[in-house]
Amino acid sequence: MKKVLVYIIYVLEAFILCLWIGLCRVIGIDLASNLGSLFVKFIGPMTKFDNRAKKNINKIFPNLDINNQKKLKKDMWDNLGRNIGELPFANKLNPYDAKNINSINNKPRFTIEGENYLNEIYKNKKGVIFFSAHIGNWEICPLILSSKDLKVTSIYRHANNPINEKIIQWLRQGISDYAPKGPSGAKTLFKVLRNNEYAAILADQKLNEGKVIKFLGHPAKTATAIAELALKLSIPIVPIHVERIKGAKFKYIIEKPIYNIKNNTNHNEELNLLLEKINDIISKWIIKKPSQWLWIHNRW
Repeated sequence: MKKVLVYIIYVLEAFILCLWIGLCRVIGIDLASNLGSLFVKFIGPMTKFDNRAKKNINKIFPNLDINNQKKLKKDMWDNLGRNIGELPFANKLNPYDAKNINSINNKPRFTIEGENYLNEIYKNKKGVIFFSAHIGNWEICPLILSSKDLKVTSIYRHANNPINEKIIQWLRQGISDYAPKGPSGAKTLFKVLRNNEYAAILADQKLNEGKVIKFLGHPAKTATAIAELALKLSIPIVPIHVERIKGAKFKYIIEKPIYNIKNNTNHNEELNLLLEKINDIISKWIIKKPSQWLWIHNRW
């Protein structure tokens, strides 16, 4: 009986998701982004995640007054809601195009900063790890590669609802190839990088088995996969994120590649230094645009 009830809930959730996708596609990306914002700003503060966001914000910004704290949370829910509204269009977007869906008010929807670093990477024709975080619109980060017909594989956490999982992967078609989080995903990334292809990883989530490295000034369990792969294969890692400018308008920011050449000295020390560098870069992004980071992670 319990299995039947769970299945019914899965079907209802999937039906609601399909209705949402249909509605978004009828009204267009800009209205869908606005609608997602309104919905999540209303629902988000009623969930347990709002308290977690409050706790995390207090930890990082202990001197922030109540009004600014509430505004920061509201803006965070706004960004998350917009991401949900924009997801049905994600695989139709192209940062190198400025027509149709890729324009807004007859102007390009996307700007790109640091494209010269990408050109530098392409010339090397080696495997590369791109790392980002749950900031701005993280879902469309791989488009900077796939829009140029370059193969990129991303690590993701699958949805609990298996029907929704299939729907979400359908929405993501064309953005990236996806490998599940965990040992099998790590093996897939290793093969991808050995084949001189590209990998994309969101590097701001907690990993219970990770190393304790400072993140936003506080010790936090940090996944080691990026640094381990980069050192083992002597490949560069590239910091990249998609900043939300206004509404459904975006700016890709690509930063200088970090080159890693294994020198067979102290591996643990090399690993720690690289993880510290990654966390420092992500922390910089968050401090610059705190309202665009997903504060609901159980990061510390």
